[in-house]
Amino acid sequence: MKIKANKIDKFFELSNEAFESDNESVYEDLGISKEDFLSNKLKMIKRLKLKSRAQINKAKNDSLLEIALQKVQSIINSANEGVKEELERLILARSPQFQFRNIEKLEKDDIKELLGDLDVIDIIEDLEKNDNANQ
Repeated sequence: MKIKANKIDKFFELSNEAFESDNESVYEDLGISKEDFLSNKLKMIKRLKLKSRAQINKAKNDSLLEIALQKVQSIINSANEGVKEELERLILARSPQFQFRNIEKLEKDDIKELLGDLDVIDIIEDLEKNDNANQ
């Protein structure tokens, strides 16, 4: 088994050496220009970078969504009707197409869907402003 590993290592070293010494011939053998090859690889790296950022942002947004959901549920469970009316006003101002008669009857999934459609950070900030104003 060690002999095979040594042969593989030797092959890798020779291939790497050949690539470094005459890299233009490698591109010719592949049938592609060096510029096209490098351009395609750079585009691939950019796509991967964007995908990575999107995953990071999704995790951050999910966290913010959970915070907003907790705040909305605490407002719904509170006895303060003024705060509930303010929440309804905020929701309708940001999403007039969303229809509901009584915010207290919304299920957790409905609230999550609603908050997912809205700008969660703005909702959190507005809820905190209203909360601070009422204290």
